[in-house]
Amino acid sequence: MHLLRFPISARTLKANRYLVLDYAATRNRKLNIELQHPVKGIISLLALACALNAFAQVDPNDKNDGLPAFKIDSVEQRPIWPGCEELTSEDERFKCFNYQMIRYIQQNFTLPSAKNRKEELERTGKVYVQFIIEKNGRVNEAKIIRGVHPDVDQEAQRMVESIPKMADPARVNGKPVRMLYTLPIKVQYR
Repeated sequence: MHLLRFPISARTLKANRYLVLDYAATRNRKLNIELQHPVKGIISLLALACALNAFAQVDPNDKNDGLPAFKIDSVEQRPIWPGCEELTSEDERFKCFNYQMIRYIQQNFTLPSAKNRKEELERTGKVYVQFIIEKNGRVNEAKIIRGVHPDVDQEAQRMVESIPKMADPARVNGKPVRMLYTLPIKVQYR
């Protein structure tokens, strides 16, 4: 596991709600993160797709008819989110994918209600949901790999399972492949 730190520029701006970030995992095992601007909101949900699992090629423990699931940095073409197909470069499509993923979370994650401040604090944190984007573009095998609270974990899994089918799956040597994806979702009550 690789530890990510809150960007210094965000701390300087005292940004603690929604953040819009540009990030990319490079082939030389570095993760470049750049703060674009803070956005105010009630819930702070931050999805840094590929941040934790971008360094190995294949998960040997994952079996689906003997087909491995590739990590996001080991595929030649990453999955294409519906509506991002018209973009021409891989970088543009991946930025679109990340933007649409964050937008989808913001629009579809329903924060479970809490009775009091104590319950809010118990349900605050980061949920890590791991899933496979299959060769047909559908999300499969969603599971919580680190949770916060059963209610929050259940909502995170429900939301991930409802992610739309990708316009095009990940590809290696021009052929569709299964891709492992870990999505951290930061949940915070106001």
